[in-house]
Amino acid sequence: MEALVREKGVNSFQLFMTYKELYMLRDSELYQALRACRDVGAIARVHAENGELVAEPRPLSVAPPPCPWPCPRPGPARSAAPVLLAGKAVYAETTTAHATLTGLHYYHQDWFHAAAYVTVPPLRLDTNTSPYLMSLLAK
Repeated sequence: MEALVREKGVNSFQLFMTYKELYMLRDSELYQALRACRDVGAIARVHAENGELVAEPRPLSVAPPPCPWPCPRPGPARSAAPVLLAGKAVYAETTTAHATLTGLHYYHQDWFHAAAYVTVPPLRLDTNTSPYLMSLLAK
């Protein structure tokens, strides 16, 4: 981490408490990573979902409607269509970066410039994505 911060200008690290078989950090690992970020002056970005609970098979609805349900991917977002068609409210959010930028910065010849735009999920290359997101949020 120290080399990435000092030599490459990386200023944040994504830490996961979910995706059990892929990225999930145990509590002791998360604590160690948080301390390492502090020590090198980096920002810790934590995807804070309970990985054990998420991995547990269960019905989609764990609470009676209305129940907040994050939709970070296109598949779940498409499943909101029947709810919208039924006249129900769907609440959404996006990041400032995704609402205003495109992934074209990834192809900049200056590595430091390109690296500054790396996000999870990645910015989209389509220049229509940002205006489209804003139009959806306005509804």
